[in-house]
Amino acid sequence: MAEIDGHAVAIGALVVASSELRACYVAPGAARRGVESAVVAEIERLACEHGLAHLELESSLTAEPFYTALGYRVLARGELMIAPGVPMAAIRMRKQLEPARQALT
Repeated sequence: MAEIDGHAVAIGALVVASSELRACYVAPGAARRGVESAVVAEIERLACEHGLAHLELESSLTAEPFYTALGYRVLARGELMIAPGVPMAAIRMRKQLEPARQALT
């Protein structure tokens, strides 16, 4: 979760078992302020900490440019059911992660 001035403005989740970045959302008033990029970067850091080699996500088509800019690549296009009988165009993406580098001593 990310906060600005004590107010929650973004959330994101990591599902380690499936190497999945899930539920990354930013409040409209915090959009285009780097908040969501910071949330994704933290999720990627945690994924590396857990030894994951990649992350996958499913998202709306409107988020494709955002994730592409962060290094995610399209795996498939399709639909997600957001409610019974209510499909939404969606995209599945993946990013190979680089292991955290050890500090030199």
